[in-house]
Order: sequence, then C-alpha cells, then structure tokens
Amino acid sequence: MTSPIQLARTYARSYQASSRKDKGTILDTLTEATGWTRDHARHQLRSQFHQIRAGVSPASVVDRRRLRPKKFSPRAQQALELVWRASGRPCGKYLEAGMSVCLDSLERHGHLREGRHGYSSSVRRELLDISAATIDRYLRGAKAGDHDDSWLTGTGAGMRSSLPRQRMRSLLEAEPGYFLVEMLTITTPSDEDCITVTFTDVEIGWVCTRTFAPGTQVVDMLAQMVRAVPFIVTGVLLPSAVPDSAIETWAKDNLIEFHCMSDLRHGSRVPDRTFSGLDLPLGTPHHLDPAIARVNKLWSALADRLNYFMPVKNPMGWRLTPAGERRREYDRPDTPVSRLIASGILCPEQTRELHEKSQGLDIAGLTARIEELKSTLR
Repeated sequence: MTSPIQLARTYARSYQASSRKDKGTILDTLTEATGWTRDHARHQLRSQFHQIRAGVSPASVVDRRRLRPKKFSPRAQQALELVWRASGRPCGKYLEAGMSVCLDSLERHGHLREGRHGYSSSVRRELLDISAATIDRYLRGAKAGDHDDSWLTGTGAGMRSSLPRQRMRSLLEAEPGYFLVEMLTITTPSDEDCITVTFTDVEIGWVCTRTFAPGTQVVDMLAQMVRAVPFIVTGVLLPSAVPDSAIETWAKDNLIEFHCMSDLRHGSRVPDRTFSGLDLPLGTPHHLDPAIARVNKLWSALADRLNYFMPVKNPMGWRLTPAGERRREYDRPDTPVSRLIASGILCPEQTRELHEKSQGLDIAGLTARIEELKSTLR
C-alpha cells in the first residue's frame, strides 16, 4: 500500500513543473487521497522535490518525533485507560480536571492498588501531571475501538455549555440555588407521553434528572424535583410555554422566584444537546411504572457521577490575545459538589452528609451500574 509520503514523492516532480491550474489539480488529488490540508500537501510536495534533487532516499529521512522518548510510562498509559473507562469515558479536558477525584475513589474502593497491575505512587504522579491533549492522544486507540452509547454518558452536559449566562446576570444571585429547567416529552409505543425533567444549577452545574409518568401535572413535577435537590432552590428558569397560575401560586408559597425563557432580553438559547438522540424504550417492559423506575435509577446514577466526579467551569469574562482576538476566560474547573460545599450555603450537618456520600461513592461501581441499567432498557 502506498503511504502518503510516497504518494507525495510520486507527484513532486510534476507539481514543480506544472502550471498554476495543474498544481491545483494535483493538490486536489493528493488531499483527497491522504486527508491532508492543502497547505500541508504543498509543504510535502516541495519537501519531497528538494529531497529528490539532493538524492535523499525516503528511508534515510529520520522522523525525530518517533525517536523522541515518551514522557509517560506504559504503566501510566495502562492506568489512564482504566481511569477513563471507569469514569464514563470523558474527554481529556474533563478527565484531566477530575483526575485526582477519580484516582482517590478508585484507590479507596480497591480498583487501583499499590503493586497491582503495575500501579504505584509514581504512576499516580504521572497521571496527575498528564495534560488534556496527551490524554486524548494516548486514548486514541481505545476510543477508536469503543462503541459505547454516547447519549447516556451524561445528562446536563449540553445544558451547562448552552446556558445564556451573560443574559441572566440580572436574574442570578452569586450562589447556588437558581436552576435552569428542561422538559422533554417521550412518547411510548402505547402513545402515552412521559416527561423527563432536568434541573441544572446555573452557578455550580449541579444536575438532577427524573422521568415522570403520563398525566403528572407540571407543578407536581417541579415540587418533586425541588425536594430531590440537596440544598435550597431559590429560583427556576422555565421553558416559555410552561408557566401557568398553578405554578405561580406554588412558587409564591415556596418562596421560589421563577422566570421563563421569554424574560431574557435578546431571546433564548434553549439547550439542544442534553438529550441528543435520546430514545428511551419505556414501552418495552410489560408495565410502564417499572420501566420508569428503572430509568430514574439510571438518571440517579448518572447524576451522582456528574455531580461528584465530573468538573465544570464557569465563564468569568473575556481577554484579548496577542493577536487582538477576544477569548473567553473561565475559572478553575471543579466538581459541582466541591463548588456547593465551598459556597458556604450549607449547614455543618449538610456538609458532613455530602462528604460522607462523596467518600462512599465508587466511580467504577457507578459506571458499572449505569451500564447494567442501560442494558435493561435496550
């Protein structure tokens, strides 16, 4: 099979001797065959032409990148893949930020032990030093052979990234408690509509998701979601078509401020990736109620993995690059539970309970539980 470099070498002489139009044709052929960009293809054609003229054979050209020693040991790479799979296959950016929390959980519950499968304190230090780009590069092979259902790797992720935060400053307090609400209707094979509701805290990224049986009133859904949140809910941002008099009365009685998407001055950006590709087969079991209960167990496990192990980051402003471009600035990534505890809104008893739950959660066990529940819903 001809390699891309050999193909470039084949076209190198004719490229140099061709007209501008013919050079464009050669570039089109080469980029289509190799997947290179046109700039890289030009560079390779010129480089191969100079090597041919100097009498340099392809075999004598040293690829210094391949000779460069790897910074991280094979044992660290093996442990990295284990951490990646146990934590739900996140991208390198979030795995890097949550590496310490994930390693602590895996060590605490015996999945990583000193002297077992090559794991040691030096391997841990390597994993803590590894960058997001290196994580993605080392996991390229594992990801290529992985066919996991990505739509259930995390709920709320799309909502976190799509928050119209810059337009909500007038609605927000600088503390946890204000939630963005998404409602998704899922029609079962029996033509009944189940509603899946997701609460996402705008300040800290805390996620809570639940599916409700057909016929449940919206105000009852909101009341149950508020009770499921382990801290005080001070406000909700609802879809434009949802608010009615019953919700207004409920919010007033519970001292909860509520707004709808239409309150945002320049329109809204409704999250569109949280339930991307969602197709819950709620009609597969003989009875709908057991299926909904199973789905809610799945949502609970996913929320625990996100809230206790997956860091989030908040936009803080803008900065100018040396080239004069505006770039968004973010704060240091941290898990929602760490942000919640650091906010100071919890009483000592609540803080202790969250610490105990955090210490008791096994991220590998959560991921295995999620996989098990997913298999029962197919």
